[in-house]
Amino acid sequence: MTETDVGVMMTLFAGVAALGYFLGRRRRRAPRPAATAATIITATTSAAEASREPDAEATATEPQIAKMGDDDVDDVDITKVGATASGRPQSPVRTIYQPPVEHSVSDPEADVDEPPPQDESMFLVHATAQTDTGLRRKRNEDSLLVLESVSLFVVADGMGGYRGGELASQLAVKAIGAAATANKYEGPPHEGIPLEASELARAIQMANADIQDAAAAKPELEGMGTTICAARFSPTKARLHIAHVGDSRCYRLRDGVFKAMTADHTMADHGVSGPESAHLSRAVGIWPTVPIDIISAVPRLGDVYLLCSDGLTKMLTDNVIGNVLRSEEDPKAAVERLVVFANSKGGKDNITVILVRVTPSNWKPGEEPLVLPPT
Repeated sequence: MTETDVGVMMTLFAGVAALGYFLGRRRRRAPRPAATAATIITATTSAAEASREPDAEATATEPQIAKMGDDDVDDVDITKVGATASGRPQSPVRTIYQPPVEHSVSDPEADVDEPPPQDESMFLVHATAQTDTGLRRKRNEDSLLVLESVSLFVVADGMGGYRGGELASQLAVKAIGAAATANKYEGPPHEGIPLEASELARAIQMANADIQDAAAAKPELEGMGTTICAARFSPTKARLHIAHVGDSRCYRLRDGVFKAMTADHTMADHGVSGPESAHLSRAVGIWPTVPIDIISAVPRLGDVYLLCSDGLTKMLTDNVIGNVLRSEEDPKAAVERLVVFANSKGGKDNITVILVRVTPSNWKPGEEPLVLPPT
């Protein structure tokens, strides 16, 4: 073998070795598929169009309690949510799934078919609202919506890192308000429940999709979500429909009796005991669909309805809240007192309050006193 032959062979060997080294480095550098898990905390604008088919494996998985870091002080009560796998295929066409609804009635007469709409409203609703950051939080991640023109009121308490909770609650009230104002609801209507109740649930599902779309567009927003408590009055049908997800609440004061109309969705529903039992079991924006509780009622003249975030109810007992509403006839003063009292007890979370009064159809705010006929 000549020197020339030897040189050619050495060059070939060197080239093969270099190629093998290069390929080996590429294999070693190839990223491994990341485990998909949604980790959520509670804290309180158009999204990219995308839909996500429900993940059968994820929905079958038992909720896992997880905790992320929070940029607030250590002694702030953080509401946490159970989490499951979050891998969701995306498609260029947005699809709104029909959300599962659990429908119940608060008043026996609400269990019958709704009457046909009357030519005139049988009552009016007037709202007073306030939201407050509280004493321990760095920012307010609650949002609220007051739309007297369509008799719709919403409280949303957001959750998620990197200001995600703030954005999630804002997206939720924006989507629900836009749907109601335009009277356009995506997704098929539900059978067996009043149409307006179905529309409210579908509006929440639209908000759910908007939040997921926004989170998909920015990885730092992954896992953001929000609670929802929404009240939709129908003055021409004498009906009220309350939609509820999470631990924001709705109460009613009627003839001096103060009553909770919603029940918190917590991990206790899944048999979890101990401190983790108070963690949320559902929230809007976390999974492709969200189960929604709908409570139907028949409003009466003189009723007072309170929608609030848990920043109020964690600081004050139902008895204290009820006493404030019973003793204070001025709605603005009542709302302010509730916020002040919650802060006086520590104000560990954002506080949002909407107070809605049911009045005669010919009554206007400022025409005090409000005299109601005997019931």
